[in-house]
Amino acid sequence: MTQPIFIETEDLLLHSFRAEDMKRFDSLTRDIHQLFGQHSTTTFLPHKKLSHIQQAETLLQTALINQHNGNSQWYFITQKKGQRTIGMIELITPNTARQHYQLDCYPHFIEFCLSSEHMGKGIMGRLLPRLLEKLKQKGIDKIGAVAHPKNHSAVRVLYKSGLIKKASFDSIQHFYYN
Repeated sequence: MTQPIFIETEDLLLHSFRAEDMKRFDSLTRDIHQLFGQHSTTTFLPHKKLSHIQQAETLLQTALINQHNGNSQWYFITQKKGQRTIGMIELITPNTARQHYQLDCYPHFIEFCLSSEHMGKGIMGRLLPRLLEKLKQKGIDKIGAVAHPKNHSAVRVLYKSGLIKKASFDSIQHFYYN
């Protein structure tokens, strides 16, 4: 996995898990629980649905281990004011994808979501293209994503980020690739 990327806007930070996040691990756990406890957030990510705070803590611990092992990298979308995490983007390595899927090619995969109160504000449309550009600068130029065709906002963000529909992924999702 490449060195973590940091993106700053006027009101947001896009960052991986940092040492200073250990000081706010409890509030980060609550933010992740709230994010993945929302029906609107997990409608198209049912495998991320959380119902208990302990699940959020386990998810964060697993993400940290996966980051350390080079299997994936979580990027938190955090508001500068109040340090509240309102979304995330996960970058999954080709080797990790290979363990779970049978595909013709294995790019790095992205998965992303925002809390319901921040959807429709253009946040992901501003951040994801910037992240993909920085990844490209670091030599990661093959990026893929999976999205349900009814997840119109995700599909728009993928197109805006330079990913286009290549094929059906499974019976309910499409595969997008740059």
